[in-house]
Amino acid sequence: MASHHKVLFSATCCAALAAGVFAFSLSFIASAQTVAPNRALALDAKQQATLGIRIAQVLPAQVGQLLASATVTTPPGKDITITAPYAGQLSNVLVGLGDTVRIGTALGQFTSPMVGDARRQWREATLEAQNSHAAVQRDQALFDEGIIPAVRLQLSRNKNETAKAAVQSRAAELNASGLRFDGPGSGSSAGNSYGSGYATGVLQSPISGVVVDAFTSVGQRVEAGTVLFKLADTRELQLDIQLSGDKAARLKVGDAVSIPARNAQAQITGVSRALDAGQSAKARAKVTQRGSLQIGDSVSIQLQPGLDATDSNGKATGPVWTVPSRALSQWQGQPMVFVVNATGFMAQRVRILSSNDDVSVVEAALPATPKVAITGIASLRALLQKDE
Repeated sequence: MASHHKVLFSATCCAALAAGVFAFSLSFIASAQTVAPNRALALDAKQQATLGIRIAQVLPAQVGQLLASATVTTPPGKDITITAPYAGQLSNVLVGLGDTVRIGTALGQFTSPMVGDARRQWREATLEAQNSHAAVQRDQALFDEGIIPAVRLQLSRNKNETAKAAVQSRAAELNASGLRFDGPGSGSSAGNSYGSGYATGVLQSPISGVVVDAFTSVGQRVEAGTVLFKLADTRELQLDIQLSGDKAARLKVGDAVSIPARNAQAQITGVSRALDAGQSAKARAKVTQRGSLQIGDSVSIQLQPGLDATDSNGKATGPVWTVPSRALSQWQGQPMVFVVNATGFMAQRVRILSSNDDVSVVEAALPATPKVAITGIASLRALLQKDE
C-alpha cells in the first residue's frame, strides 16, 4: 500500500514539473515573439558608416493608394511593324533609329526575284485585259452588223471580265507588299527616284511617327515576314499595367495613376479582372502628362482607386506611409523596418498594404517625420538577433 502511494506521488510530481516546463517554454517563445521586433539598437554615426547603413525619408501615403508595375507602350493602331513582303534582301536603308517619318516616307529598298515576278504577272494580266477589251469592242461591232451571234459577243465579254479580275488580283498583291515602284507598269505610284531595278521596290511608311527599330544588315538575305522596321506614333502613350486580382477588383475606369519617378500622370481606361496563367490581371491607362516617359519603359506606378486602403485583413486603422521596398525586412514571419531614433535604430513592425519593386505602402505607428534604413539591413538584423 505504501509502495502504491509512492508511485502516485512520483507521477504527480512529474506531471507538475512537465506542466511547469511547458508553461515556461510558452512564456519564453511569446516573450521572444513580442519583444524582438520593437527593440532599439544603439549605433553611433561611425558604426553606421562601418556597417554601410544609409537612410531615407518616409512620406505619408494617400489613403487607398495601391502600387503596381507597368510598361509604357503606344495605343492600338499607333505603332506598326514593317516586314519583308517576300524572301529577298534589304538592298538599301534610307532611315535610322530615332528618325521622324511621315506617311509615304521611303524607309529602304527591298530586292527580291519574287518582286520582279509579281510585277511581270501584273503586267501580263494588264495586257491580257487590254486585248480582251479590244476583242469585246470588235465583236460588238460585228454583232451590230449581224455578222456574229449574240453568244459569241457574250463569250468575249466574259473573257474581258475574267481578265479584269486577274489584273485586280495582281494589283492587290503588289499593294499588299507595301512596295512602291518606278516607271510604267508599277501597279502603284510611280515617278520616285529610289528604284534600281525591276525586282526592287521601296518600302514606305504607312503612318507618321518615329523609327523605333531598324534592320541594318544591308544585303543579308531574309525570309518573308522578317521584321525590317518598327514605327510608332509617340504623340500618345499608354500604360500596360500588371495587377494582382485583389487590386484589379478595386479599380475602375477613370481612376488616377501617377508615376512620381517620371513626373507623369495617367488615367485608367480599362480593367480586365480575368487572371492569366501567372494569376495576374491587367489594366490599361492613357498617359495625360507625359513627363519623361519613353516607349518601352518599365515603371513603378501609384494607383488611386478612391477607396480606403485595405488588405486581406481589412481596413487600415493607423497611419499609412510610403517606404522604399528595400527597407522592408522579415523577422519571425512579420514585416518590419528599422526606424531612425536618437540612439540609433528601432526595429518596428509594419503591415504591408500594397507594394511593388520600388516602394511599399505600409501601416505603422511611426514618428512625425520618420526615416528608415535602406542599406545595411542584413547587419541590423544580425545585431537584433545577437541581442536576442
